[in-house]
Amino acid sequence: MISDWMDSVESDIARISAHPYAGTPVGDVLDWAACSKGKRIRPILLILCSLYGPNCLAHKNRLTLLAAMMEVTHLASLIHDDIVDEAPFRRDRESVQRRFGKDAAVYAGDYLIARVQYYQAQENLHEAGMLLADAIQQMCAGEIGQARCRYREDVTMQEYLCNIRGKTTALFRASCRIGALESGCSKEVIEQLDRLGESLGCMFQFRDDLLDFTTDKEVLGKETHKDFRDGIYTMPVLMAMRDPLAREQLLPIMRRNRDGQTDCEQIKKMETIVHKYGGVENTKKEILRYRKRCEEILKMLPANAASAELGKIVRKCAQV
Repeated sequence: MISDWMDSVESDIARISAHPYAGTPVGDVLDWAACSKGKRIRPILLILCSLYGPNCLAHKNRLTLLAAMMEVTHLASLIHDDIVDEAPFRRDRESVQRRFGKDAAVYAGDYLIARVQYYQAQENLHEAGMLLADAIQQMCAGEIGQARCRYREDVTMQEYLCNIRGKTTALFRASCRIGALESGCSKEVIEQLDRLGESLGCMFQFRDDLLDFTTDKEVLGKETHKDFRDGIYTMPVLMAMRDPLAREQLLPIMRRNRDGQTDCEQIKKMETIVHKYGGVENTKKEILRYRKRCEEILKMLPANAASAELGKIVRKCAQV
């Protein structure tokens, strides 16, 4: 449906990430970013949401550039995440910082954000640029909040949700809102699509958290339970902790984890407890609850072929 739009987005990604550093580690990182073939879910959301507006075709070039800016911002955040996490792998590939070096990764991530800001100014994308800047600020706030919660055995579900609404959901919301705004959607439709982006972003993160408990390392492409080892307690763990018996059994493991004494046997025990006391099952229920919320929003939107495509994304993110 939007394949020609996405071809333009890919060209704009290449344009934004263009650089004069060929043959250097920084240049290698930037080339990796330009050629990285991820899900592209954020630019796809921006384009699909723009199709509800009367000006989508007239503003096509502007919209594809904004979609590319979203993806480049996301790629920069992944580079920085790998540096902070000191992650050796992302999915089934070496992380950028392991392959090219930490210094090159830092410089490349910063360069990409600067290039996004350059095109915001050059193309007079003031309102969209403010929304994107706000989303980046929320992403930083979410990561800071998550860091403050590390190894805390009393971390609440409210704190977890607040953190993911920053670090994950903010860019989903911004993608949907910017697409709707720039194509001339009504205020009501903009707000509905904003809500869709938030619900979809939450569901996306819940599912990512769930995969750590339902998929082995070879399929997942990364070390399982890395979040737990790093003191980041995600929805399945927090759901299980609601049961006093589970909490009683998990607290000693969490304390050992805080002291750097958690071994594979302890991690396996933690996983068993989380399964036994409903952490996995209740996370699945939350994903399905958010799927229903997304589907209700889609029903409220004006009749548009984009709704069917958005519905496919919702269903894919809800696969448990």
